[in-house]
Amino acid sequence: MRMFAVVPGYVFGWVPKGNTGGANVSPLRAMPIPDDLREPLTGYSVARDMVGRAALLSVLVTLAWASVFLRGVWVQSGESRTIKAAFNGTCVRLEGLNGAEDIVSDQVQRVAYAVGGDRRSFRGGGPGRAKIWAIPLDEPAGATRKDLAPPSPETFKSFGADLYPDPDGNPWLFVANRAEEHHAIEVFRLKPEGTFEHVRSITSPLLHNPNDLVVLGPDTLLVTLDKEADAGTLAEIMEGALNRPTGKVLLISGKDSMIAADGLLMANGIALSPDGKQVFVGELVGQSVVVFDRDQRTNTLTRNRSIAVGTGVDNLTFADNGLLYIAGHPKLLSLALGYQRREDQPSPSEVVSLDPDTDHIERVFIDEGQQHAASSVALVDTVLDRIFIGSAFGPHVSVCDSEAAL
Repeated sequence: MRMFAVVPGYVFGWVPKGNTGGANVSPLRAMPIPDDLREPLTGYSVARDMVGRAALLSVLVTLAWASVFLRGVWVQSGESRTIKAAFNGTCVRLEGLNGAEDIVSDQVQRVAYAVGGDRRSFRGGGPGRAKIWAIPLDEPAGATRKDLAPPSPETFKSFGADLYPDPDGNPWLFVANRAEEHHAIEVFRLKPEGTFEHVRSITSPLLHNPNDLVVLGPDTLLVTLDKEADAGTLAEIMEGALNRPTGKVLLISGKDSMIAADGLLMANGIALSPDGKQVFVGELVGQSVVVFDRDQRTNTLTRNRSIAVGTGVDNLTFADNGLLYIAGHPKLLSLALGYQRREDQPSPSEVVSLDPDTDHIERVFIDEGQQHAASSVALVDTVLDRIFIGSAFGPHVSVCDSEAAL
C-alpha cells in the first residue's frame, strides 16, 4: 500500500519531515532528522516544496491541455486535410479585379457585378475604398477595370452584395459596408450610362459585422452578422477557435430590425431558395450550411437542418439548375494566419455544389492556392457551363469553363 502512496505522497507533500518510510512507522509521523542529513536539509520546507510541485503540475497539465486543444483546432480548421487540385475544365484569370468578395449577376442583361478592393487594408483599418466592376457573362475577357462605384459613401469597405430590380426592372445593388464610423448596407442604383449612384444607407443598432445579405424587398432584407469580435483581431481568431456560436441573421424591415436567427458558428454567405420558402446560411467555422424555413408573410426563420460540407463556407449562390454553389476555404488557419495577411502565403480554394432536395454535395473545383487562392464566391452561369470564382484577398477573378454540364 505504501508503495502506491509514494508518488501522490511526494507530489502533494503528504510525507512529513524526517519520516523514514519504514513499515513500523506511521506514514504521517514527523521524525527527527539524522545529524548527517541535517545540514543539507537546512531551510527545507514541506509547504514550499509542495507549492513548487503544484506549480510544476499545473504547468504540465496546462501544456497537455494546450496540446490537445491546438491539435483539435488544427484538425477542425482543415489543416490536416490533403488538398489536390481538381477541376474538369480550364480557367483564365481576370487580373485587376482584386479582393472580389462577392459577385452577383443580372441574367437578363447578361452581366455580373463584382464588389471588392484592397480588403487586406480594409480589415486592418487601413486606407483604400471598395470598387464595383462589371463582367460580361458571355465575353468575360471584356470585363472593365473601370470602377463603377460613386464617390459616396466616402468610406466604403465592402463585404457581401445582392441585386434587386426596381419596378422598372433596373438593378439596384445592395452592399454590406463595414466603415469604421458605422456599419451599414449601402444601396446603389445603376444609371443609364452604366455607373452606379448611391441612393441611401440602411442602418440599425443591431447591424454589427454584416457579412452577406439577401434582399427580399425594397426595404426588407436578411443580413448575416458573422461574429462579435472586430475583424483582424486576436479576439476574432479566438472566437472561431473556441467555437463560440455568436453568428446571427438580422431581419431589417423598413425602420424595424430584429434578430431572426442566432447560434451560428461564424455566419457568412446567405441565399434564398428559388421558391422563396427556405433560407440557406453558411457557417465559416462550422463548415456547414444551415437551412431555415421562411414564413413568406412575416419572414420568420425556423431552423430546419444543418448540412456538413467539410469546408469553411463563404458565399452561397443559387444557379438556374437549382443547385446551391458554395465557395469554401478548406484550410481556415492558412487563410486567417497566412493569405489574409500576405499575398505570398496562399490558402487553398474549393467550390462545392449542394442539391437542396437531397443534400447531396459534390466538389466541383479544388485548388491548392496556386491558380486561385481563398475562394470567396462561385457564380455559376449554366448557359455556358462557366464558373466565376472570386477571391477574398487575391488579385484576380478566375473564369472557369467546365467540360461537363454544371
